[in-house]
Amino acid sequence: MTTQRSVGYIVIAVVFGGALFFVWNQIRHGRKEAGSEIELAANRKEYINDEQLEGKKLNLALWSAFGLLIVIGVTLPVYWLAEGGRQEGARASFDTIFAKRGKAIYEKEAKCEGCHGPTGAGGAATFVITDENGEYKSTVNWKAPALDTVLWRYSVSEVREVLVYGRPGSPMQPWGVVGGGALSDQQLDNVIDYLWTFQLTPEQMAAEVDKALVEKDSGLAERLAKVKEQNVGKLTDPLAYECDSKDFACLSNEDNLRLGEILFNLGDVAAGGYACSRCHVPGASYGQPWLPIDQLARGRFAPNLIGIENNLTVRQHFQLIMKGSEFGKSYGSNSLGSGRMPGFGTNANLNDAKTPQLGATGMLSPEEVWAIVVYERALSTQRPDLAAVGKSPLNGTSTNGTSTSPTTTAKPAAGTPASASGN
Repeated sequence: MTTQRSVGYIVIAVVFGGALFFVWNQIRHGRKEAGSEIELAANRKEYINDEQLEGKKLNLALWSAFGLLIVIGVTLPVYWLAEGGRQEGARASFDTIFAKRGKAIYEKEAKCEGCHGPTGAGGAATFVITDENGEYKSTVNWKAPALDTVLWRYSVSEVREVLVYGRPGSPMQPWGVVGGGALSDQQLDNVIDYLWTFQLTPEQMAAEVDKALVEKDSGLAERLAKVKEQNVGKLTDPLAYECDSKDFACLSNEDNLRLGEILFNLGDVAAGGYACSRCHVPGASYGQPWLPIDQLARGRFAPNLIGIENNLTVRQHFQLIMKGSEFGKSYGSNSLGSGRMPGFGTNANLNDAKTPQLGATGMLSPEEVWAIVVYERALSTQRPDLAAVGKSPLNGTSTNGTSTSPTTTAKPAAGTPASASGN
């Protein structure tokens, strides 16, 4: 882009300089003719004869035209060869301009940073909880998830839909004109352009999850690191991972249950950006998960997970969490995607020519996603006592507040021993 612009400046300078020379030359000749118009006037001055006109004069004109054709014939292909770079530079320039506009909207107009943080690292917003009749129940501090990973788990069209229509029942209001908001389609696109500027790298996302895991269970973190190391080079396709396959290393069933539980409820990292519970568990978004007890795992913005093992095979379940759902596309045997189930194991915008390409991996590794699958499939059939006595699988408290010490027994993945895990 800089080279093309420099060439343009040189051409403009040459043309402008030539014009100045022509004007100056005409003025200079005009001054000589002053007072002698009769002798020097063009219509009285004798011109060159036919021999000179059709000889030297004509040859000079023809050679000048030929030289100009050579210049055009050489410069036009050269300019055409550089056109791709010029267009790319123009697009980069537009991207920068649009991102600046999006930043202004994010910070000053829509004030997204008030909830999601200045750099999209997550935040909180005060929100009023009401019942089904709209009556006041309580005022809570709602966690607004980090946006520095949002374009890893959602496609651009899915992010735009949330911006347009918001998240009913949460502090996320609609911003698009169609959804009742104040921002045009161009403004929403500019906000998304700005979001691209601070998306984390795969290494940064892995570091966030690893740090949280070490804090919660350092031994489990070490065992997971060893499993990942053994699978290096084997997972050319993350969707091909199978814990019960001899081709890949895998955690024990007990470790998978524990890891799945931690990841499912990872609400203290990125304001819940990695957590399944913020959508599938009522109250998780504002620090009161699994309450009230009668809504155990019922889900607030997503389907009930109790009994999910009856609707999806292990492979279907794994791929759903890895890739997420797509609007209007079926998954499992009889389910239709809404586009609001994020993909945690693969890049939702991979191979989209209209978006930046940040990498093929996702927010969580295949081993971590598999652990979530094991945990979710153990929520119901192995714990019928939960519905009976109202105990939470997270904190082991009953409805009357009495502390309990439940034991979770999950159906093991094929090829791994059955074991019990205290939660």
